[in-house]
Amino acid sequence: MKLAWPREFPGVHHYGIEEEKAVLEVVRNRAPFRYYGLKRPKFVAALERQAREFYGARYALAVNSGTGALMTAMTALGIGPWDEVIVPAFMWVSTVGSVVSANAIPVLCEVDESFTMNCADLEKKITPRTKLIVPVHMAGAPCDMKSVMAIARRRNIAVLEDCAQCNGGSFAGQKVGTFGDVGMFSLQINKNCTSGEGGLLVSNNQQLYLQLNAAHDIGVPWIDDLPNTIAVQAGWGAGRRMSDLSGALAWEQLKKLPLIVRRMRVSKRRIKAMLATTSGLAFRQIHDRAGDTGCFLIMLLRDEQCARAASSRMSQAGLPNSRLAEYGMHIYYNILQLVKKAPLSLAGNPWNLRANARSIYSYAKGACPRSDELFARAILVPVPSVLTAQQEKAAAKIIREAVG
Repeated sequence: MKLAWPREFPGVHHYGIEEEKAVLEVVRNRAPFRYYGLKRPKFVAALERQAREFYGARYALAVNSGTGALMTAMTALGIGPWDEVIVPAFMWVSTVGSVVSANAIPVLCEVDESFTMNCADLEKKITPRTKLIVPVHMAGAPCDMKSVMAIARRRNIAVLEDCAQCNGGSFAGQKVGTFGDVGMFSLQINKNCTSGEGGLLVSNNQQLYLQLNAAHDIGVPWIDDLPNTIAVQAGWGAGRRMSDLSGALAWEQLKKLPLIVRRMRVSKRRIKAMLATTSGLAFRQIHDRAGDTGCFLIMLLRDEQCARAASSRMSQAGLPNSRLAEYGMHIYYNILQLVKKAPLSLAGNPWNLRANARSIYSYAKGACPRSDELFARAILVPVPSVLTAQQEKAAAKIIREAVG
């Protein structure tokens, strides 16, 4: 009999009467737009206030998606032709896609055993063209932000934290997303806190916040629920506002985020404890155990052959898992449009712009050999937020037998 394993979507497992009431209030008020309606909308504004308090940031901006948050940040930070942006080899396609959409050049950085940015390689990848570093808090666990920020400050380079897979996580007691110039969060259905689609941006820089606000909408920031048409931030916006329907869901979900994270973190620790003496099995390095959100378990086996065999056995027993080497568009060489340097339009792409002529990089497999070796022997298992003790024990038994 195969294992009954819940779907991994952490946030939706905790939807309840609170989300229903909030969404119904938006519908009854005929006020789905965030700034005005037949009655005054309230949820997006409330979400932003709540986010400022939760993350410990001076400013928060709700947007339509995590991808929209990344692209908004690229615009606000002034990323464009001539610029290089350093991203890790383990990410999501939107991370690198937002760089390409800004007509800048993505530069791949190795990951280490934490499966986050390898700071030794980060230092090597910096050139006079480097304008931005994008550490990705990947698969639920935080980057070594102390080292990332030390490098960035020393070299005077901006930092955009991609926290899409680590909402509610922290490093050294500080919430991820608040170390760099700006932090972004996704509220898509796969994430720890979800409104189906949606995103958040946080910053402690007032000027940058106004630029983010302008870029996410009509090119000028909204001040007191009105467009500031004489703003010095005037530019071109992109219509990425969050609706009050999404805001209602996100507002209730953010209240539950600590509980959701705690459930996953506890389940992950229990499963790891049961596997502690398993021969031939190691786990990813965690930079801050207390700051790990626990949504994924990444295991390292001796070699690629062992990983293939173990992954197949786990699947046959009903335990969902992925070999990282085959983990879709999270792995740089699986992003076909990146490998082929696909054009943005008939006019071309960042790589054939004259301003970027000196930035010649390959994105094919082999561009990050150390990361490739880690991906080949790593297996990722999702840790749902509603596991029972019996399911945790069953998962540990399946993993132990698969590895053995």
